[in-house]
Amino acid sequence: MADTSSERMDRIADFLESHNGQRAVICAYSVLATLILLFYPGTASALVVGIPYLFFVPGFAVVRLVFWRNTTIEAKFVLSMGLSILVVILLGLLLVLTPIGLNSDTTRAAMILFSVGAVALETFVWPAGREDEKEAVKERTVKVEPFKIDKVVVAMLGTALVVSAISLGLIITAEYPSRTYYAMTDEWGSASINTTYDVGTNLTLIIEMHNGEDGARTFSLRSFGANNTTVFDERWDNRTLERGETWNLSVTFHLDDPGIYRLVFMLYIQEDGLAPYLYSENPVQLWVEVRA
Repeated sequence: MADTSSERMDRIADFLESHNGQRAVICAYSVLATLILLFYPGTASALVVGIPYLFFVPGFAVVRLVFWRNTTIEAKFVLSMGLSILVVILLGLLLVLTPIGLNSDTTRAAMILFSVGAVALETFVWPAGREDEKEAVKERTVKVEPFKIDKVVVAMLGTALVVSAISLGLIITAEYPSRTYYAMTDEWGSASINTTYDVGTNLTLIIEMHNGEDGARTFSLRSFGANNTTVFDERWDNRTLERGETWNLSVTFHLDDPGIYRLVFMLYIQEDGLAPYLYSENPVQLWVEVRA
């Protein structure tokens, strides 16, 4: 006789209540969430699976490892959320402090390694079902009491809030790397620039400068060409760029003498009230050969 829907649901519920069932669900969900976040980032599916993945799954793995025995279902649920916040914050800080850095790829890798690693540790080293069967039966038959958050839960949630506040302060006060850049293309916008020209050619280059600082800055570009003995066509161009603004400057060199020249572009940035500074010790440059 075929199983009824009720019997199938009972078997599913029994499996999910079992230790092996919960271990399997944690691992399967971690893999599924990682794949969705990897291949469909920013979508509704990523949001749906990502929220439980961040705010429940890693904490639940820790609860099974450390706080499973003599803890009510309600306390396990609340602890899982609080511990998940702690785990995510600590993993983020760990990635920031290591050479691999913090980005979407390392975050996904750290999350799945932690969740599956915690399950493996709980399975083979410190199993949640280490109490004897008699204790398990007694726990299932105990009278259900009104929901109360015990001291452990309060302590963990308090710790999570404190660490969250500290991390938020670090994020707000951190000095983020500059997103300023400048780059060179030919007059048609191609980065593949010809390096051989005839005498008398006018070579036009486009220098693109982007203000990625935290406010308005004055950008000053020094442009010149040089060989072993001569510096020619030196010019200065200045413009105040608002935050996020881009400046495309056209610079033309008159190649009137044969030889090999180095065309150099040096960018200086000045904040209001401060002295200008050289943006990079390695300027944008191009070597060209001028043939007679």
